Amino acid sequence: MKGQKNLHCLLAGILLSISSGSFAQPAAVVSSPGVTVPEPVASTPTMAELLQQPVYKARWQKMVKGQKNLPAWARKGAGTSGPYENITWGAQQYKVGSLCKPHDCSNNFMWVAFSNDKKHVWGLRVTVADKPEALDNPSQFATYQWLGRPNENIQAMLTAQLEKDPNWR
Repeated sequence: MKGQKNLHCLLAGILLSISSGSFAQPAAVVSSPGVTVPEPVASTPTMAELLQQPVYKARWQKMVKGQKNLPAWARKGAGTSGPYENITWGAQQYKVGSLCKPHDCSNNFMWVAFSNDKKHVWGLRVTVADKPEALDNPSQFATYQWLGRPNENIQAMLTAQLEKDPNWR
């Protein structure tokens, strides 16, 4: 009797372990007839990823070629960044985003804009002095470097991007 009880427990355990796998199946998306389920949205590449694409990389290298006092991270376009934005400024489309020096984003960063036709690139490099007072008012301790010879309109666009940052005072 004791042996049969152990056998029953063993069989019950085996059956439960086999059937428990059927409960862990991925859920299927169920929709009503006539309802379209949207496809997942692909994330926008970061500015650093965009700068690695051949057309953008070539324009970037052309822009930084003659620039003086440009640190290596900026010259290579190899910094930390978030996704770029497609914006309209003065009836023109631009890809705009920021790029910063790894591990020093608050003191060394830049705003970058590519024309929609990919023929032009401009940048605004910002360096903030490493002083305690700069934490509260970084704009008062900043120096600026324009890249790519932007006209007044492009300068205004890049400056507006900088000033949108709530930490920029």
